[in-house]
Amino acid sequence: MTATEVRTRPPRQVELSFSLLSVALLAGLVEAILQAARALESGAASPAAVATQGVIRLAVYGAVFALAAAMRRGSNPARLTLLIGLGTVGLGSLVVEPAAWLLSANGFDPAGITVASVLIGLARTAHVAAVIAGLGLLLGADARRYFARR
Repeated sequence: MTATEVRTRPPRQVELSFSLLSVALLAGLVEAILQAARALESGAASPAAVATQGVIRLAVYGAVFALAAAMRRGSNPARLTLLIGLGTVGLGSLVVEPAAWLLSANGFDPAGITVASVLIGLARTAHVAAVIAGLGLLLGADARRYFARR
């Protein structure tokens, strides 16, 4: 920062967006842990496969957190990357699996509901809602003005 730049606090919209994106990441971690435990318990995945997927998720979540932190500090490229990346690939990856399940011919079987499936569903719902709300806030007038000055 140069001597002529004035450090300004991010507007409430940006702060709240950062908080919601952090909640989304936390919900994603909770879901990943629950999914990994279920896969290991059922034998659907090997420990090595679960560990590999975990490392990949942690790398992606770390990158998203770094972008969110940069966005909070006023980086418009980070903001745009979050809007485009999370708004397309991120949300798409979260809704494809449940949408495919709902559209499949398997139907809904209440007997198949478990505590784990309910917790996973709640974590996924919180994840999606927090991403949508967090990204929506980045499109607000105060947020746009904040990033336009940078």
